[in-house]
Amino acid sequence: MTTENGYIVECHNLVKIYKIADLEVVALQGLDLVVNRGELMAIVGASGSGKSTLLNILGGLDHPSAGKIYVDGLDLLKITGSAMDKYRREKVGFVWQQTGRNLVPYLTAEENVELPMVVAGRSPRERRRWAAELLEAVELSDRRHHKLSQLSGGQQQRVAIAVALANRPVLLLADEPTGEVDSATAETIFSTFRRLNKAFNLTTIIVTHDPRIATQVDRVVAIRDGKTSTETIREVSQVEQAVEGADENGEACPPEQVEHVSYREFVVLDSAGRLQVPQEYREMLNIGDRVELDLSEEGIIIRPVEGRGMESEGSTVEQQRQSLYADYQEAPPAKRGFASRLKRALRQRRS
Repeated sequence: MTTENGYIVECHNLVKIYKIADLEVVALQGLDLVVNRGELMAIVGASGSGKSTLLNILGGLDHPSAGKIYVDGLDLLKITGSAMDKYRREKVGFVWQQTGRNLVPYLTAEENVELPMVVAGRSPRERRRWAAELLEAVELSDRRHHKLSQLSGGQQQRVAIAVALANRPVLLLADEPTGEVDSATAETIFSTFRRLNKAFNLTTIIVTHDPRIATQVDRVVAIRDGKTSTETIREVSQVEQAVEGADENGEACPPEQVEHVSYREFVVLDSAGRLQVPQEYREMLNIGDRVELDLSEEGIIIRPVEGRGMESEGSTVEQQRQSLYADYQEAPPAKRGFASRLKRALRQRRS
């Protein structure tokens, strides 16, 4: 079952406020997010942006202060007590950065995977069969009788992924799953997520600081100040590529189909019509707390307001604009869309 709009995850104007003594900390400030069933996506953001808070709410480990949140048709604002325990046990799987939170050190890999099924009351035969299938899916069948001390950090994390899937959840959540491993091991872990996503049509959300994540998932959503600010979509298309040489008949080889990967970055517009202009653009264009909006044939132009800027010390507006142009020229084609529009707008303003 999905939500009414067909999404497996749907968050609207989500707010989370923590109270520490007399101090209130707003971790989420009206966050909006939707996730399709079977999607493999990542959430990124600076420390304190609210990404881990969102993951804890999706996992049923924390409760939002306001807003709406649905997972697989369940309203997480309304379910409590035993219903929430059932949700955490059956609907969602969690992979933590520290393997000590995922696994029991004195059990073997196979016993760790079976443990959640023991708690859920599954039969011994079903436990053994599904544990064997999961360990094969994460390519650790030959390590099923090994304890944690006999496994590498990457192997432990893959066992943790299998444990998270033991009760067949509809949603897999991973909090910094590659935070404590090297780059080669991180690639193996990401490959495991991709393989499971395709094999089980498993909706997967990964929170990470790893800069390589955009090449590993279908969509990357950035959170800033408790709200979604941008999203980057990975698009794969088939293109023809010429092949040098000739075939056995002496004729030119026909072109072959190869995958072409491109990335499109979007600024998120929330339900109230608000968007977050990236901080680097605000600094480069000297945008302060007020802007003017103009309509053009290409869309909406955002113009700084004279006297309401945020000029950097020792740097003029013109120098900041020149810096923007330089960044645009050095940017890869996949990143030029937004900068290109800004560049054209600046040209019109200066003319």
